[in-house]
Amino acid sequence: MLGNTLAVQKYSPKVLHKYIESFKVYGFGEESNIQFLPKGVFEIVFQSNGYFKHKTSYSSGWEIRPKSFIGGLHNKSYNVKPNGKNDFCIVVEFKPNTAKYFIPDKLHNFQNNVVDLFEIWGKDATDLSWEINKKKIGYKEIEQIENFFLNKFITQKISVIDSAIRDILSSNGFVEVNQLAKNAGLSTSQFRKRFKEEIGISPSQYCKIVRINTTLAIFAKDYKKSLTELTYLLGYFDQAHFIKDFKSVTGASPKSFRKAM
Repeated sequence: MLGNTLAVQKYSPKVLHKYIESFKVYGFGEESNIQFLPKGVFEIVFQSNGYFKHKTSYSSGWEIRPKSFIGGLHNKSYNVKPNGKNDFCIVVEFKPNTAKYFIPDKLHNFQNNVVDLFEIWGKDATDLSWEINKKKIGYKEIEQIENFFLNKFITQKISVIDSAIRDILSSNGFVEVNQLAKNAGLSTSQFRKRFKEEIGISPSQYCKIVRINTTLAIFAKDYKKSLTELTYLLGYFDQAHFIKDFKSVTGASPKSFRKAM
């Protein structure tokens, strides 16, 4: 995420820590225009009473977002801005490959999309959305949200895609899809189909997002070495491939991005 927010409060789940990374409350400034970058995880968002707009690679300019929604996996950056001062949103960030335990649908249907929670869980979700936004957000409201997801839990069998995700993350995204398929005991086409249904995007797109997030983590540490040195440190064969990957996800070259940080 780039840009300025009034505040970010982070809460850890009490029960669903195996599935949910965190609950975050973002407070936005009046003139906020925040760029969010793909993280390769599903998010469920509850927004305050003021409406929010987003501008994405698939929208026609600025569009109003639903009050509460599932944010499917994005493969490109997008921008969000509130209607006014002191608006906020609560973001439920799932861990990699855990949204499937709560969302009763094939996850590729949410790719580069936002889906109103009413379409998934009906009035229960709408009631929760309005109730928590009438209050000052604290531990009690976060607990309400966690209890909601406890009641929506879907038992799943262990999947070969779980191991593939671990391999991708441990290699920082530098692994061949054919090798992942072989490790999973599937043909490449079978693996791609299963991966997309469970994760929400193709394995090659997911690997690219992991590679770029590895780069962003290095940038956040104020890495001072040259782009050439960084290219080979990350594991890219050449600088052109690195720049192309980076720009396709963030919308900027590595050099321009670092200057804007």
